[in-house]
Amino acid sequence: MSEVTSPPRVVGTLGAVLLSANSVIGAGIFALPAVLYAATGDFSPWMFLIFGSLHTFTVLVAARLATMFEASGGAQLYTQAAFGPLAGFLIGWLAVLGWAAGRGAALAVMVAYLAVFFPALADPLAQQLAVLTLLAGLCGLSLAGMRNAMNGLITGTVLKLGPVLVLCVVAFASGGIATSFTPPSFGKFESVALLVYYALSGTISVNTSAGEVKDTRRTLPRSMMMTLAGTTLFYMAVQWAYIAAGAPVSTGNATPLAAAAGALMGQAGVVAITFAAVFSIATNSLASFVLAPRVLFGMAQRGLLPPILAHVSRRFLAPDAAILLFTLIAAAISFSGAFAFLATVTVLAARVTNIAMVASFVRMQLRMPKQHGGGMTPLWTLISAIAFGFGAYICAQAPPLAFGLLAGLLLVGGLLFKAARSERVITPEPLLD
Repeated sequence: MSEVTSPPRVVGTLGAVLLSANSVIGAGIFALPAVLYAATGDFSPWMFLIFGSLHTFTVLVAARLATMFEASGGAQLYTQAAFGPLAGFLIGWLAVLGWAAGRGAALAVMVAYLAVFFPALADPLAQQLAVLTLLAGLCGLSLAGMRNAMNGLITGTVLKLGPVLVLCVVAFASGGIATSFTPPSFGKFESVALLVYYALSGTISVNTSAGEVKDTRRTLPRSMMMTLAGTTLFYMAVQWAYIAAGAPVSTGNATPLAAAAGALMGQAGVVAITFAAVFSIATNSLASFVLAPRVLFGMAQRGLLPPILAHVSRRFLAPDAAILLFTLIAAAISFSGAFAFLATVTVLAARVTNIAMVASFVRMQLRMPKQHGGGMTPLWTLISAIAFGFGAYICAQAPPLAFGLLAGLLLVGGLLFKAARSERVITPEPLLD
């Protein structure tokens, strides 16, 4: 058999939407309603519409970039193409570290939810074993190839959305939809801005796996816009359902959404929403185990990491070495407890990554010949300016400590760049229209 150098393109529009949607919808939706309601009251559903609309400009930039490249890597690839190997490596380093830290935090929460069904998981040793088991399961499913991972996402998505949609129907039938509201003060608006944006920001992460997507130039833009519209409406519906249920405060291990289900449907509602939360975290984590290793794989293909990380399994046609490395990174962060420390900076790092993506788009557009779609038209200038400005505004909401930690991570990434890159670095070039 000849050696397989790249995974096959098996992801269609549905698969791309599943990856995007599960990157967006995780544990947050089960705790966020109470925080938003406390800050902005009946106006809280409209926060998603405002930030979803503003995030559209970033998604448009990502959609345009998706038509310019067909390889995996997402923002890392675009930054390397526009600003060179060091900048590309640093963005990839921040992206992978953020995903790994996110998995540490998410799996800890998932085990806490599972403890509702299995009280033995309250023991610290049992919690560590459970996290290890979950990491091994996510790694195994990801190693089994993109098709099997997609099947897992389909099943998990149905199981996590079903109970939440039932809650929405019951809540609307009981309390209707709050149509009147009082706009919050600017200070309260800003206090939850970072949370709302973070809840929607995973929309563009599917670009990371572009190397395994069919008809990339059509599928990725379409799937990102569909996901942004769908998740924005979904979050608004959930927030309205929470208000219709009387905006109850959670007690014990129940999330605010579980408390809302309990107020409407009793203990069965609490169990159903807790069950949904488990699968929501599981599918969100699986999406990360699919997407993050593709950043490592793409970096290795382009010479920023050792060639072994570009290895593809002959049997499952998956980037096995990259998946195993990401699992080890996630495990190290999980068991060290560093995810709590990194949580301060990874949200900021994700926003910096988006800003780098917008800057990369502008630079590549200016460098491309006009006869091949290059140059900045007035429309793209406006879109880029709003996307860049919105990203800067979101970054400004981060605490000062996060900026210091980000600088430290970038310094460490610079040192790793010198040690990790191979002798031959490939500069990616955009496709010409």
